[in-house]
Amino acid sequence: MSVDKAFEEEFLREGTEVLKHVIPKMVQIWKQLGFPTAKIQERFRTAVSHHKELWDSMLEEEQNNKKKIVSTIDRLGRQHHQLCKELGTHYREFGDEIPLLEMEKLLQETLAGLNKEKEERMKSVRALFHEEDKLSARLNVDPCSLNRDRIPTSDQFNMLQELVSKLKMEVVTRQVQFVTLRDSIKNSMAELEMSARSSFEMDLLVSDPQSISLSDADMNKIKEIQQGLVSRIEKNKRKTADLWSVIETLWERLNIETDVREIFHMQNRGSAPSTITSLERELTRLEELKRQNIERFIHAVRQDLISWWDRCYVSDAERRNFTPFYAEIYTEDLLELHEAQVEKYKELHTTNKDIFQKVLHRENLWKRMEDIEARGRDPSRLFGNRGCALLQEEKERTKIMKELPRVEAQLTELLNNYERTHGHVLQINGQDYRQVVVNQWVLYEEQKENEKLQRQRERADKLVEEAKGGAKPNTPMKRRLGTTAIRTQMESPKAKQRKLLMPSTAPQQRLGPGRRILTEAMVNQLPQGTPSDHDASVMSTYSVFTENIAARIQGASSPNQNY
Repeated sequence: MSVDKAFEEEFLREGTEVLKHVIPKMVQIWKQLGFPTAKIQERFRTAVSHHKELWDSMLEEEQNNKKKIVSTIDRLGRQHHQLCKELGTHYREFGDEIPLLEMEKLLQETLAGLNKEKEERMKSVRALFHEEDKLSARLNVDPCSLNRDRIPTSDQFNMLQELVSKLKMEVVTRQVQFVTLRDSIKNSMAELEMSARSSFEMDLLVSDPQSISLSDADMNKIKEIQQGLVSRIEKNKRKTADLWSVIETLWERLNIETDVREIFHMQNRGSAPSTITSLERELTRLEELKRQNIERFIHAVRQDLISWWDRCYVSDAERRNFTPFYAEIYTEDLLELHEAQVEKYKELHTTNKDIFQKVLHRENLWKRMEDIEARGRDPSRLFGNRGCALLQEEKERTKIMKELPRVEAQLTELLNNYERTHGHVLQINGQDYRQVVVNQWVLYEEQKENEKLQRQRERADKLVEEAKGGAKPNTPMKRRLGTTAIRTQMESPKAKQRKLLMPSTAPQQRLGPGRRILTEAMVNQLPQGTPSDHDASVMSTYSVFTENIAARIQGASSPNQNY
């Protein structure tokens, strides 16, 4: 038997005992009072009815109480389910075996914990929303569309945190940009000698970077102001540079004292409007002096024009074509013609500065090479060779021969580009400089070849004279085919060895298009005669002497073969 069943039986038994004890006493009292049987039965039925109503009332009350508890549990259960869903936590299940009052208590405790967690999370969310509102207001962007009355999910909460972080970074970045732009604007205004012209510019200069609006529209407007000021500064700088260029040119042509120029320079630095005004006044003064000294000024401009002609390698024919250069009636129009000519060649030089510099460099290299060649043809340099001068000379010659092809290749490329761009050749001294380079090398190779042939003739003539004088040749004479005459050349073994060790005077790699190699002149062998015994006896002593003299001469002249 279960505990509940035993409790019910015990309760019924006790109730029955109460009735058994109470009812007889009540009946006895009713009899003593003299109630008739019918009255007693009526009162008994009334007592039973009252007892039944009491129990029915109690039952109804308990049933209502149960309904309230069930309704409360149902409401708490729905709240529990909703909070778990909003918080993203696990929903707790309660079994049917748990009594209703205990279930109500458990739900109330669970809901209290969930509501506390919700409140803490909402507190953080409200802080994020508040911060997002401030940042969005400074950047003038729309806030996020999350429902602020409901607790966000974990994903929504993370998204809100990420959004606030991005807004913070953007605000910091724009604050740095704002400070940089504001400082630039302040400096530019100071340089332009100006102040704020609108309320926006005034607010821009005095506002706190921590509170000023950083919207896209405001930042773009600030950038426009800054760029406009920078543009004005650059314009003033260009104008200042142009004014200084003209003023300094006029100073030179008018022979203005150096002290006056230096003082004026010190007093007019920068590109502020006041400086520009001062420069314009100085230019006006110099223009007036120019008109007063027109003849002297035109002569100065002509000297300047000659300088630019020289820098641009203008030919004599082109210079003569400018007939105003020779005019002797000095007027403003004549001056303007000369100044226009100066500007023309100045611009030409500026635009093609690389070409003219390469031409100058190449001309200097060629001149140095010719100087070395000329020194190489001077025999007296061998007797003053102190401090390894010959070695240094050879190193310089090697360096030039390496650098010349590189410079010429670069110069050729620049000239080709100019011709492709402009459709005509940039003339240097009235000629196509590319052909000038080719012609110079052809002439150089011909000169080297002629010098080589000349040395061969001189040696052959010397050997012939020695043979006629009775000297015995050191080696058998060689037969060579000559183009102009028949000569005899004799060489000693030492002379042959030196010739084999000598570098070629006209290396093949230097030959390019348009260059030709002249055929080496050859000399034929003169008829050999067999000397008689008398001749041999006469030459026995003299041949030793002449042989030593010839060796010394050849040894002294051999270094020239390198050039």
